[in-house]
Amino acid sequence: MTQKRLSRRDFLKMSAFTVGGAATTLVGVPFLFKEEAVFDPNDSYWAEAKPKANSPLAENLQVDVAIIGGGYTGLATAYHLAKMNPNLKIIILEAKSVGHGASGRNGGMVLPQTGPETMQIDYDEETHKWTYDLTVKSMKELARLVEKSGMDCDLKLDGYIYAILKEEDLPYYQSYVAKARKMGIPLRYLNQAECTRELGTDIYVGAVYDPNGGSVHAMKLIRILKKEVEELGVVIYENSQVFEIEEGENVELVVGDSQFQVLAKDIVLAMNAYTSKLGYFKYELIPVHTQIAATAPLSKKQLTETHWDSRLPFYDSRNFLYHLVLTPDNRILIGGGFADYYFNNELEFKGDIPSISDRMRKELGRIYPVLKNITFEYIWDGILGVTYDEYESVGVMGDYKNIYYALAYNGHGVNLSFMFGGVIANMLNGHGHGWQYTSYADYPLRKIVPPEPLKWLGAKGFLGYYQWLDRNSLS
Repeated sequence: MTQKRLSRRDFLKMSAFTVGGAATTLVGVPFLFKEEAVFDPNDSYWAEAKPKANSPLAENLQVDVAIIGGGYTGLATAYHLAKMNPNLKIIILEAKSVGHGASGRNGGMVLPQTGPETMQIDYDEETHKWTYDLTVKSMKELARLVEKSGMDCDLKLDGYIYAILKEEDLPYYQSYVAKARKMGIPLRYLNQAECTRELGTDIYVGAVYDPNGGSVHAMKLIRILKKEVEELGVVIYENSQVFEIEEGENVELVVGDSQFQVLAKDIVLAMNAYTSKLGYFKYELIPVHTQIAATAPLSKKQLTETHWDSRLPFYDSRNFLYHLVLTPDNRILIGGGFADYYFNNELEFKGDIPSISDRMRKELGRIYPVLKNITFEYIWDGILGVTYDEYESVGVMGDYKNIYYALAYNGHGVNLSFMFGGVIANMLNGHGHGWQYTSYADYPLRKIVPPEPLKWLGAKGFLGYYQWLDRNSLS
């Protein structure tokens, strides 16, 4: 029997809270921050490496391309676009500092594939292999950029492990690996003994090893991308929040408290989970709050006793999966296990950090009993952009087809955001990138039907349902 339990994507497709809809919200009118956009401080482990902030915008400007958002998506788009078009006047407008959002708060994993296709057997073989190869190509391009920069960001691409918790799921994953290998995707199934040998824990019944993937220092990568785009002539304005977008043949932006005007031929929405606060994708995108914790550096004895000799990053097969990374300075980063949505796409974190910390500490102690009494030096919140059917989206919209966007990485943001930056740059130049041959090209993001508070009830309902499934799967 190879049937895996109902996936989140399948569940949401059947949900009464979703409906096929266009990939945009209303266009052709100005959008304002109808609710205050609150930006929590980035107090992650990565944040200590953030680069010095640039000055905010202090004048009216006319540019070719204005990119809203200075995370991976914005920086990657600027990088690819400036390389293709050295004469374009490109600016980045970042509300806080580069990497302030999810790009500087993630779990440090670099993953191939897209969210919905990872470990999923029910895909057309040709497009599945094409998408895998496209994402692997992106990782290799990112590695070349890092090497060229001469800077270090702890990028390590020697693979990752998908760890399986339930014995009844093993036939499904064995079948998937067999199908993937037949397609030329170099996965390897690990039995329980092999998984234990790689990860040092015996709580998993098996695993899948993918040699493509790995880990990175989230903020050091931001530093490299910032340096590279500025060397290409891109100007980055930080602490320059965009408050208003007036669509037209030229797009007009209102920026900062002093209300400076920026006129751009094209703009790029590179804000992911923050996008709805400018009026776009409010009914297609769910800003989901998740947390990550980091230990102090493990002692030599602790490190030896975990037996995590491979140092391969891994995540597990739960719906609200746990993901773990072992950093070069021997800290363990653990994230996941829970997700929350706040009313009206609220960005400010309102959770109980001590309770979340305790839950993560217990899970880390279950995986590695030698660490059961360990404490965390850092614990922080980040916001993922999640869609109702887990599909990522990149494209162009508006009456004048001059508003580009990339969002909804569903946990695969480090690699996909860099790749989507290339997709946007090619689209702006009228070229193909390869994404048009995947299953996701021109896919209309599903829209939630009811407004708040029904959206909140629906989101809380399905988040609670999967939390319940995860609890029962381990009982």
